[in-house]
Amino acid sequence: MNVPWKHEFNDKCVCSLERCLDRGPIKQLAEEGDGKHELRFIRKALFAKLNGLKIYIYSGEHPPPHFHVIYNGEENSFSILDASPLYPDGQLFEYFKNIKKWHKINKEALVNAWNESRPSDCPVGRIIC
Repeated sequence: MNVPWKHEFNDKCVCSLERCLDRGPIKQLAEEGDGKHELRFIRKALFAKLNGLKIYIYSGEHPPPHFHVIYNGEENSFSILDASPLYPDGQLFEYFKNIKKWHKINKEALVNAWNESRPSDCPVGRIIC
């Protein structure tokens, strides 16, 4: 049935709302506060999940830009720029080289996921390579 007042939005428009929703619910719009910053409930974006392995990028992060790896109940964070561990004495130590090798192949996807998940008030901002 063709409804004359129904408008189908294009993919670009729909994707922009999806990105906004994926960043987490907005608690306060900028115009409701200081006019510059919106407040969001921070939620994590699942970049990849395979069996017991999970890779996360959080939307409201602290510097440096990084991703989280959880494997067999252990977790550590790694720089998106060079895969160096944020906690060198932390968990997943025996897998650091595995993660570095994986990073070399997937760095572009990590950068894209990071950039797409940045809220407007993110203290770190986008990565430019």
